Amino acid sequence: VLQECGADCAKFQKSELEYKFNKKALERPYTSKHSWGKTYGEHKRHLEFSHDQYRELKKYAEEIGIFFTASGMDEMAVEFLHELDVPFFKVGSGDTNNFPYLEKTAKKGRPMVISSGMQSMNTMHQVYQIVKPINPNFCFLQCTSAYPLQPEDVNLRVISAYQSAFPDIPIGYSGHETGIAISVAAVAMGAKVVERHVTLDKTWKGSDHQASLEPNELAELVKAIRTVEKAMGSPVKQLLPCEMACNEKLGKSVVAKVAIPEGAVLTLDMLTVKVGEPKGYPPEAIFDLVGQKVKKSIAEDETVTEQAVK
Repeated sequence: VLQECGADCAKFQKSELEYKFNKKALERPYTSKHSWGKTYGEHKRHLEFSHDQYRELKKYAEEIGIFFTASGMDEMAVEFLHELDVPFFKVGSGDTNNFPYLEKTAKKGRPMVISSGMQSMNTMHQVYQIVKPINPNFCFLQCTSAYPLQPEDVNLRVISAYQSAFPDIPIGYSGHETGIAISVAAVAMGAKVVERHVTLDKTWKGSDHQASLEPNELAELVKAIRTVEKAMGSPVKQLLPCEMACNEKLGKSVVAKVAIPEGAVLTLDMLTVKVGEPKGYPPEAIFDLVGQKVKKSIAEDETVTEQAVK
């Protein structure tokens, strides 16, 4: 599905539960409507893919031509993903302030994508200072850890703040909002990586599904992002070849407001601007024409051409 929609990478979440949670957290009763077990541990064990299932998923991703990786949700999960030979490590927001984890992960030498949900700018500076000397190949994603995320809590401007604070690394966006507009806007602001949750059905059991995109939305998002990437274009402002037709048809010229005899010195009140046939001086030249001598007479309403002016 992801590959058909045009996504570049499928990312899962890998936990080694005894390393991610302490015993009490795993034994905590879990009675939510989203629960797959009586305790949180039972619930998580029901949902967690095995190492063999991960190997199968990676093999399948390779067969269909898409990258495959996962967020390593604890240090042992990172060890497994390293052994699985993933193209990059994703650091979930919950581990971004886990400095020993960051050091160990950075030392593996794989590129890192680091989400910043629940963090402060001060923490992100610390993260940068820890990771950069070990592994310069990483990026930050602006992220707000709420599911689903309300637009007023997205704070896309943080992308610009990260771009200023960390100009030597790519900045991206990880979104848990509904719909695609905000993620498209992130790309227009310069996000180089976009991560979104994907589901086959938003009504399924589990709190993440409603903060996810269904395949048709993912396809729309990818298409919109590719369009925006093209549209970002060049910062150079100039008359483009594609504008020539419009310029020929509607571009204006300086025209004689009154009949101007040969030898007259041009003043502003002799001139006006109209769509003229043939084309003459462009409107931006009108002030430069003032004070120039006319070398042949120009009839009222006629275009002022270079041939008529000294």
